[in-house]
Amino acid sequence: MLKKLVLLTAFAICGNLFSQSSNSLWNIYTSYREVKALSYKDGFVWAATSGGLFNFELNNLSNIKKYNSLDGLRSNELTSLGITSDNRVWAGAFDGSISVFNIGNQKWQQITDIYNSTEPSKRINAFYEYNNFMFFASEFCIVKFNISNFEFVDQPYTRFGNLTAPTPVNDLLVINDTIWAATRNGLAYANINTNLPIASNWKTYTTSNSVLKNNRINSVAYFDSKVFMATDSGLVYFQNGNLNSFNPLVNGNPFVDPVSKLSVSGNNLYFSAFSYDGLTKYNFRIFRTNLSNLNNAELIESGTAVNSLIVEQSGNLLIGTVNKGVKINRSGNISNIYPNGPASNVFQDISIDQNGNIYGVSGGLNAGVYRYNFNDWKNFSTENQPWMQANDFRHIYASKYNNTVWAGGYGSGLLKIEGDSVLLYNNQNSCLVSLEGNFTLAEGIAEDNTGRLWLINRAPSNSLPIIRFSENGQCLAYPTPTNSTVTTLIFMAVDNFNTKWMTLPNDLPNQPRGVVYFNESTMPNGSIVNTASLGSDISAVNHVVVDKTGEVWVGTDNGISIIREPAQVINNPGSIPQTEKMRLIENGIATPLTENVQFIAVDELNNKWIGTLSNGLLYVSPDGSTLLARYNTDNSPLPVNKILSIAVSPQSGVAYFGTEKGLVALNTIAVKPLENCDKIKCGPNPFIIPADSKLKIDGLVSESTVKIMTISGTLVSEFETPGGRIAEWDGRDQYGNLVSSGIYIVAGYNKDASQVCTGKVAVVRK
Repeated sequence: MLKKLVLLTAFAICGNLFSQSSNSLWNIYTSYREVKALSYKDGFVWAATSGGLFNFELNNLSNIKKYNSLDGLRSNELTSLGITSDNRVWAGAFDGSISVFNIGNQKWQQITDIYNSTEPSKRINAFYEYNNFMFFASEFCIVKFNISNFEFVDQPYTRFGNLTAPTPVNDLLVINDTIWAATRNGLAYANINTNLPIASNWKTYTTSNSVLKNNRINSVAYFDSKVFMATDSGLVYFQNGNLNSFNPLVNGNPFVDPVSKLSVSGNNLYFSAFSYDGLTKYNFRIFRTNLSNLNNAELIESGTAVNSLIVEQSGNLLIGTVNKGVKINRSGNISNIYPNGPASNVFQDISIDQNGNIYGVSGGLNAGVYRYNFNDWKNFSTENQPWMQANDFRHIYASKYNNTVWAGGYGSGLLKIEGDSVLLYNNQNSCLVSLEGNFTLAEGIAEDNTGRLWLINRAPSNSLPIIRFSENGQCLAYPTPTNSTVTTLIFMAVDNFNTKWMTLPNDLPNQPRGVVYFNESTMPNGSIVNTASLGSDISAVNHVVVDKTGEVWVGTDNGISIIREPAQVINNPGSIPQTEKMRLIENGIATPLTENVQFIAVDELNNKWIGTLSNGLLYVSPDGSTLLARYNTDNSPLPVNKILSIAVSPQSGVAYFGTEKGLVALNTIAVKPLENCDKIKCGPNPFIIPADSKLKIDGLVSESTVKIMTISGTLVSEFETPGGRIAEWDGRDQYGNLVSSGIYIVAGYNKDASQVCTGKVAVVRK
């Protein structure tokens, strides 16, 4: 039964999701290449993408302005766009939220009624302005909104005549007091002055009572005093109370292909067509027909997958593409416009090199490797490196010893990146073995404590998947311990004893699940540790890392298993090591973690970042017993609660979280400590208290103690730091009282006081 959406007059209007001070801790990196919808007004093109919103001036293509959820959008995953006559931009999202941007005062408002509904699918598909109203088309209804009063009118229109409900509405048109709804279940129309929430006031056309060959109506437009509809089986139009087929000739043949979008410019009707093999769309084309010769259509563009289509008054084609941004076709002169960013919003794996550059891969989305150097993004793919053969990379590893970065390819092999130079190793030019033909798989990558590179070369049964890789071809290859038929391993981590720990996949039938450990220096050289040995409630292993003290942390579908003493498998080779379940202490009670853990990362303070399947992030103490923070879609800019990957920069302390909908960054104090003490820098300075944020004390050596003193030398506060380069102070003395206004000396020193550094801060107490 359709759950009823109640739209209240007291609608939800929200400001930015986070305060400006909170925003300064976060950043978001998304791809703006997939353009879902376009609008054009006053010389500016606006594009709604799966990574946010951007605009540019048609006569100044280099001036691009972008917006994401930190700027005011409720969601970055946009699906529709409209601009009203009062210069407000309406951006509809996949989650049902609508963000409204006033171009004049640069302020945002959010409408969250559809987002807050109980409907399973809420995507906003289209907008249409008529008189003083904006109509929203969603996956289950149409709603009417008063623009000037900024409030809803009527109950939602959820039933359209005898069409099956819920009815997804793809497009809208209001002309001559008639509202037309292009739906997935047929065509519906009604007099706009009737009571539209009543189903019987809508008339419908389907394949059962009209010339329609397909009930999926994709787009609707008004042209030549007719209402034209784009369907999955060609074009139709309505005139004088009748629905008629429209099959203009293309090269002498009647046009009957699926049509996705319509656009009208002057005396021309434009329509985008595609072919469909039941699985994918292909053979994309755009046609034009003119009022003077409606029975013939001219091909004017081909090869571009069209998400949105606008033809501005000069006849320039503005095409929202699947992965090339906005394509502008000016009589054959082509430009593709989108903000600089990663090639994809999917960050299957991420890594950070010694210069702090961020690398990401998208996995099966085939977007190659992308790098951010804090000025711009560079993408490595077959688009600019055709010899790379394929773009499916699922692992990325930045060397601990040099500036080399390695990417594990699903089919293409092992990619080496040094600066802007790229080299590919596969079964034809290295020791790697292909799975089949030239399809070469490189999975988990790591370095041992001597700097030697190890990787997993997934290959046929009984091959040697554990590889000590050498670029000169002198590789060493080893079978999986205790079961040489197992050749599919995924992630790899190396402990302090050079033991390689590798995860087994969760989706292969009749294969063991758990972790594998391997050390070439012992005999026997390893074993398979199945899930039963990790815990009776565990059925899958997702990730493995080694922390700062050498402990092995195994992320599973039911919490984390910790091998506190990995030396066990050195002292007793081939044995099954003892493990313990990670437990969080709350209210004095230690409770085992039961989250489905997808990824674990270790920062410079040896704290752990834990990415879960559906509950966001956990930040815990070095031993895992204390929950330091929890982040999810409710209290952070995370776009989703499924975390794919995590990396923490030792140089900056920034933690990066990879998701299917972009990369999110959080500034932390987990910065690598200095080797020698110089001078402490405090910020903000002056420090105004009370404050939401603490004073940052920067410039410490490892495991420092900090003293806060008055100018006369009186001790105000003394505390141990977390151990990194940065510590924090809340402006309170050792008794918990806010200190008085004045100048304070900040001193930091290590355990034996061989390193002492000082600084000053001005405190202003409000």
